[in-house]
Amino acid sequence: MKALRTKLSTYAIALLISCGLATPSIAGSGEFTGIYGALWAGGGGAEIDGTHTARDDTTNPGDITSGQVGGIVPLGGYEIGFNLPLGDKFFIGIGHSWVQSGVATLARGVDNATSTENSDDTSDGPSGSFHLTASDLRSVFIMPSISIFDNSAVYAKFGRTIADLELTGSASGAPNNLTGDTWAIGTIAMTPSGIFVKTEGAFTQFDDINIVGIAGSNSLVEGNPDVVQGTIALGFKF
Repeated sequence: MKALRTKLSTYAIALLISCGLATPSIAGSGEFTGIYGALWAGGGGAEIDGTHTARDDTTNPGDITSGQVGGIVPLGGYEIGFNLPLGDKFFIGIGHSWVQSGVATLARGVDNATSTENSDDTSDGPSGSFHLTASDLRSVFIMPSISIFDNSAVYAKFGRTIADLELTGSASGAPNNLTGDTWAIGTIAMTPSGIFVKTEGAFTQFDDINIVGIAGSNSLVEGNPDVVQGTIALGFKF
């Protein structure tokens, strides 16, 4: 997960450098104006950074351990939107995207999954396990953009994302879905015919979740789910 965040930071730095070296005098926002649709593929990583509290009851907490669990999976989905020009070089996009693939599968006896002292130690906490899966990310977003070359642009994206959440096993308390904020940066390269290629690096921070009742106990897991993804899309502007 840390490697994915490092790659995303490197991508952002390279993108900012390219903006500084660009020649905006030959740029045009009109090339990007209109309705568009795209199919994309890529990879993503999800992580829950949180704590596990062992409790005899709901009012008497015991040992607290912390750590991270997560996974990396391939992704696929679509994006549709509309680009509105704001000047010769600037335009803003408004749209919706959807991820078909499952984004995160988190499973383990909680005492192991969250312990930072010894990941193989099964003596601290309940022996039960849970299986937590997030899938079908849907986002709505705005996308401020600038045309830097003829038929090329860079953008930032800000959106709100919701994902389906499923919890199975000896635990309870997780919500039916996750909601969170998404930030992204990317590039667009468009041909005169309207076909374009889009690359993007994105980060989504979801709201905190609480999981209780592990193995029939009162143990509590509190976590902050994050998703990082990198994608490349092929689309058409109508």
